[in-house]
Amino acid sequence: MTETWDSAGYIASSRYRLTVCDYLAEHGSGLPSRIAAETDLAQPHVSRALSELREQGIAELLVPESQQKGRLYGLTDLGELAYERVALDQRIELSVVDSDGFPDSSLLAELEAQHGGDLRAVAWVEPTKAWIHFSSSALLDEYDEETLKTIVSTLVNEEPLTESLEDLPAGQPEYVVFGLEEALVVRIPADDDVNILVSVDRSFDTGVESLTETCLKLTRASVLDTEMD
Repeated sequence: MTETWDSAGYIASSRYRLTVCDYLAEHGSGLPSRIAAETDLAQPHVSRALSELREQGIAELLVPESQQKGRLYGLTDLGELAYERVALDQRIELSVVDSDGFPDSSLLAELEAQHGGDLRAVAWVEPTKAWIHFSSSALLDEYDEETLKTIVSTLVNEEPLTESLEDLPAGQPEYVVFGLEEALVVRIPADDDVNILVSVDRSFDTGVESLTETCLKLTRASVLDTEMD
């Protein structure tokens, strides 16, 4: 997963690399001249981007190295995974909101009442949209929008742990805790299409289970109300 996200960051950090990956993902393969013509990029930029992507194992030459004409390129398996992550970041519409703009204001109120001293942020995440509320403006100032999108996408789509436990006697996880440098983040699946992310200070010493129970109780009721409307 780390390799995938490192590669995703490498793609996203250059508009030339991103545009070339956009093309290869859509068309399956491409010649440098065709990519340049159809993306309005100068061919030297395309050639350099392809060279960089090959060096990182994101793109590959699909014909023998000795072939000088018709040099066809495509994404590697790693490249396809990394591009999917970048595309997911681009699709998510993220809104930083106050308590009135959060999908479930009662959840925020309860979390602040129970864990206000440790609470950093709460996010309500649906497949293509996310709302995030920060407990203070100082915390919000630490992040730009693209960083927030990456964090939210990473934590919501970090699946290997969940998948690896599903078939064990212990059962599927009801929540997953991520340790970040400055915070703990608890991911709670409230519904098939809704995940709650709760960020607390690293020093958080109140039971994670009680926090999770609060989120599940309130969000599942909120989701049910929405479905009945």
